[in-house]
Amino acid sequence: MRTLLTAAAALLATIGALAVPSASVAASCAGTVQIDSLDFSPTTALPGQTVTATVVARNCTTEPQSAALMIVAQFLGATPGIPAGCPVLDPLPPRTVAFPAGGSSLSSQSYLIFVGCTATALRVTARYTDSSGAVLATRSADLPIVAPGACAVTYRTTSEWPGGFVAQVTVANPGPAPITGWSVAFSYPSGQHISTVWNAAVQQDAAAVVAVNLAYNAAIAPGSAVSFGVLGTWHGADTAPGAFTLNGVPCRS
Repeated sequence: MRTLLTAAAALLATIGALAVPSASVAASCAGTVQIDSLDFSPTTALPGQTVTATVVARNCTTEPQSAALMIVAQFLGATPGIPAGCPVLDPLPPRTVAFPAGGSSLSSQSYLIFVGCTATALRVTARYTDSSGAVLATRSADLPIVAPGACAVTYRTTSEWPGGFVAQVTVANPGPAPITGWSVAFSYPSGQHISTVWNAAVQQDAAAVVAVNLAYNAAIAPGSAVSFGVLGTWHGADTAPGAFTLNGVPCRS
C-alpha cells in the first residue's frame, strides 16, 4: 500500500547527473562531495500541484567520483505525524551519480501535492553516500504549501457590443506566501470564444479556457494581484464564468 501511495504521490522525474563546468561554482569546497543548493520549483505549492526539487552537488576533489544519491520526502503539518489527507512517501531507491573531476551534478525529483492533503510543508532531504555507505553530504529543505482558497479570481466585462466583448481577469494572492507561476482555468457558460489575449498565454478548448502566466508576471506577492485581458466573440449571451481554479485548486471568485 505504501508503495502504491509513493507511486501516486511521487511523479518520478529523471534523476540524472548533468555536468556543470567547474568554473561556474565557487572555489571553496569541503570534503569529497558538497551540496551547493536544494531548491524547489515553484517556490510555494498549492494542493493539487506538482512540484520539483532540484539538488546541485559538487565534487571537491580533482579526481572523478561516483556517489549514491537518496532523496527522501515527507509531508509536515501543524502537529507531529502524517497530516490528514497526505500519503506516506517511501524513500526512492538510491541512484548512482557520476561527478567529473572538480565538477558538479544536477538531480531532480517531482512530487504531487494531493488536493486533499492538509500539510503545511513538504520536506525533502538529499543524501550522498560512498560505496561503503558513509554519508558524504546531506541537506534538507522545506517547501511551503499554501492552504486551498488562498487565492481569489475576479472576471469583469469591461466592454460589450453585439457579438463581441472585452474582459479583464484579475488573480489576487491574499495568502501569506508568494505564488510563483500561475495557471487559471475556467469555462464560458454561453459559448464565448477568445480571439485575442494580453498579459497571459491562453488556450481554449470548446468552453474550457486555461490562462498561464508570462515570464514577467509569474510571481504574485502576498497582498498583490496580476491581471490579463481577453477580446472575444459571443452568440446569444455573454454570461461571465463563475468558477475558477488556480494551479488546479478551486479559487474564490
